Amino acid sequence: MKTVEQGTRELRANESTRWQADRLPPGRRGVAGLLHVLGGHRRAFALSVLFGALNQASGIAANVLGAVTVVKALTGTGTGTLWWLAAATLGLVVLRAVATWLEAWISHELSFRILADVRQWLYWAFERIAPGGLVRARTGDLASRTLHDSESLEIFYAHTSIYIALAATLPPVALVALAFVDPRLALVLLPWLVASASVPLWLRSRGRRQGRRVRELTARINVEVVDLVQGLRETVSFGAGERRLADLAAAGDRLARAQHRQAARGGLETAAGGLLVSGGTLAVLGTGVWLVSRDALPVEWLAPAVVLAAGAFGPITTLLNVTRVWGITSSAADRVFDVLETPAPVPDDGRITLPPDPGPLEIVFEGVGFRYADDGPWVLDGVDLTVPAGTTVALAGVTGAGKSTLAHLLLRWFDPQRGRITLGGVDLRDLPREELTRLVGHVPQDVFLFHDTLAANLELAAPGAGDARLRRACDDARVTPFLERLPDGADTVVGERGARLSGGERQRVAVARALLKDSPVLVLDESSSQLDVLSEREVQTALERVRAGRTTLVIAHRLSTLRGADLVAVLDQGRIADVGSHADLLARCAPYRSLVQAQADAAALLAAGAHG
Repeated sequence: MKTVEQGTRELRANESTRWQADRLPPGRRGVAGLLHVLGGHRRAFALSVLFGALNQASGIAANVLGAVTVVKALTGTGTGTLWWLAAATLGLVVLRAVATWLEAWISHELSFRILADVRQWLYWAFERIAPGGLVRARTGDLASRTLHDSESLEIFYAHTSIYIALAATLPPVALVALAFVDPRLALVLLPWLVASASVPLWLRSRGRRQGRRVRELTARINVEVVDLVQGLRETVSFGAGERRLADLAAAGDRLARAQHRQAARGGLETAAGGLLVSGGTLAVLGTGVWLVSRDALPVEWLAPAVVLAAGAFGPITTLLNVTRVWGITSSAADRVFDVLETPAPVPDDGRITLPPDPGPLEIVFEGVGFRYADDGPWVLDGVDLTVPAGTTVALAGVTGAGKSTLAHLLLRWFDPQRGRITLGGVDLRDLPREELTRLVGHVPQDVFLFHDTLAANLELAAPGAGDARLRRACDDARVTPFLERLPDGADTVVGERGARLSGGERQRVAVARALLKDSPVLVLDESSSQLDVLSEREVQTALERVRAGRTTLVIAHRLSTLRGADLVAVLDQGRIADVGSHADLLARCAPYRSLVQAQADAAALLAAGAHG
C-alpha cells in the first residue's frame, strides 16, 4: 500500500510533468492559453467535434429531407416513395439524437477533466508561490480564482471551442451543397454567413472590458463575504453589522450594473445575429422565387434550398449563444493563468541534502540585506548574527525592527537581496525546498487548525505517526490535560480555525505538531502575550520541552522569554544593535534597556488596572 508521502510525491511529479510540458510562453493569456491547454486533449476534442458535426449535419439533412418529403407529397408522389423518405428522415433524427448525446457526453467529460487539471495546477501554484508570494493576496480573491474563474472555463471547453471548429467547417459545406442546387443561391447566402460569423468580433474589445469588470467585481464580493464571515465576531461586537452589510450591498449593486451592461451588449449581439440569419434566409428565398419565376430553378427545389440555407446558420447561431459571455470567459482565463504563471518568490533549484538525523544545526546570517520592493526601504541592512547549534536565541526589538522578516528569511519565504543565510554551513539557496521544510519547523503566532479532528490536525506534521507518538507529543506539549475534557478525545472536530479550542489550547496543539515533526531547527513566534497567566505557564512549559536539543530562533514578546533565552539579539532599525545575555544587555545596550523598561511599564499598568 502506498504511503501518504509516496502518493504526494507521485502527485507532485505528475503535476510537474503535465504543467511544465504545457507551460505557456510569456504573455500568452486568454484564448491562446485556453487553446494551449486544449492541445493536450486532442483526441477527446476531435471526437467531440466529430459528433458535434454529425449532430449538426444530420439535423440539417433531416430538415432538408423533410422539406423534400413535403414537396413530394404536394406534387402527388407515390405513397411508397413518401414512406421511404419519411423513414430516412426518421433515421436522421435518431442519428442526430445519438450524436447529440455523444457530443454532450464527450465534450463535458473533456471540460471536466481539464477543469480538474486546472484546479490541481492552481493548488500546486499556490504551494509554489506561498507563503511569500501570497502575503498581500486576499483570501476571497484566491477562492474566486480557484472556484468561480476556473469553473467559467467549462463554457469554452464544453461548447465554445467545439462550435468554433463547427462554424469554420459546416457552413462552407452547406454553401457548397447549395451551389449544386444553383450557384447564384450560394453567392447570395455567402455575405450573410460571413457577416453573422463576424458578429462576435464587432464588440469584442467592449466585451473583454465588460467581462474583466464583471470578474473583478465578482471577486470583490467574494472578498467582502469572506471578510464578513471571518470578522463576524468583531462586526457584532462593535455593532458594525449594518455598515458592513451596506458595503456588501453596494458591491452587489456595482456587480449588478456591470452584469446589466454585459447582458445588454450580449443581447445586441444576439439580435444582430438573429437579424442576419433571417436576412440571409429571406435573401435565398427571394432569389429562389425569382429563379423559379424565370424557370431557372425547379419549383420543387425551392423549399429544400431555403431550408438548407437556414441550416447553414445553425453552428454559427449556436456559437453566438456562447460567445455572448466570451468576455467573462477570457477574463476568467486571464485570472487563472496569472496565478499559474506567477513565479515563485524564491527558486527551488537546490541539490544539497543533509543526513537524516543531522542533530542541532548552527544558523548564520552573513551581511543580510532585504527589502520587500526593489525601490522600497531596507527592512534589514547588513545583519550579521550567529545562532550556535543547540541554543535558543531570542529576537528583541520594537515593532518594525525586522524580527519577523529575519525569521521569514530563515524559513525562506523570501531570499535576501544581499548577503546569505547558512544552515549547518550550507547556504539555504542550495537546499531543496522539501529539505529545508524537513530541517526547519515553525510554530506561528496565529495558529491555524483545519475543520477536522484534533488527531488529523496533529498528523499534518507527521502523517501516519501512530497513537504512541501522538500520545507522547500530546503529553510533552501539555495537550493531554484538555484533550481528556473533549467529548471525543483526539477524534473531536475542533471547528473552523480551531474555534472549539481556546487560544492557549491551540498554541499547545501547534507545539505538539512541532514535536511530531521533530525538526533540528525551530522558528518560534512566541505568542504568549495574548494569554492569561495559567495558559502562558502551560505554553511556556511546552515550549521549553520543544526547544530542548534544538537550535531555536524566537521572536520574543515577553520578558520571560528574553530571560529564558541563551542569547538575545537586539534589532534596531534593521540592524543588530547587540547580542548577549539578558543581564549583559541590560548593562550595556540602551535600546534593549528602553525595550525592557517599556514592557515593564506596560505590565505595571495592566496590573494596576486589574487591581483597580
